[in-house]
Amino acid sequence: MAAGYATRMRPLTDNLPKPLLKVDGQPMLTHIINHLIAEDVTKIIVNGYHALEPLRNYMEDIARAYPQCDFILSEETELLETGGGAVLANQYLTPDEPFYMINGDAYWINHIKETSLGELSQKWTASKYDILLLLQSCASMAMTEAIGDYDIKDGFATRLINKSGEYMFTGVRVCMPYVLEKYNIEKFSFLKMMDDTESKNRLGGVNHNGEWYHISIPSDLDEVNDVLCKVKRA
Repeated sequence: MAAGYATRMRPLTDNLPKPLLKVDGQPMLTHIINHLIAEDVTKIIVNGYHALEPLRNYMEDIARAYPQCDFILSEETELLETGGGAVLANQYLTPDEPFYMINGDAYWINHIKETSLGELSQKWTASKYDILLLLQSCASMAMTEAIGDYDIKDGFATRLINKSGEYMFTGVRVCMPYVLEKYNIEKFSFLKMMDDTESKNRLGGVNHNGEWYHISIPSDLDEVNDVLCKVKRA
């Protein structure tokens, strides 16, 4: 998901999509693609609207770097937000097969003993879930801002409106294409789909054992890069 204006990251995003901002020397989108390639993903769809030209150039470059993967840019003629953007991109998905849906600004580091996407796919059960969220314990987020928007109980996720939950949504999830088919191509947040799925007791939640950073404003980006730089020097 790389279409938004990311106004909280301005001026860095005045002429650049937020997912192309660099963390640890690479665009955030490249880190996500590397995670996906490591799980043998062979089709990656990126949606775009704001600052399309640099995103088009990036997609051409990344396609050359990974010729074994099919890269598709789902261009929006109007900003559809995460919900409408996902519905538009559904035309490129394989019916009846679960897919990873990842916010373009998600930055995480795998746990030493497992991959984050691998853990999410292992916990996926089609008979149990329509959407499965990767959630980060707020207690584990010592650096960037933690917002307790979810709790987990018996493998199911519950959203807390008052933000008093123990977990924060990472922007990483597994979803079934048929979930998207129930909605129109129009501007709305994917959060509506998550809430609708929760109301049917089909929204799952997995505790993320690795590190995840909530990069929302320029100072977050600076702080994460500073920490990662110090780790490399240590």
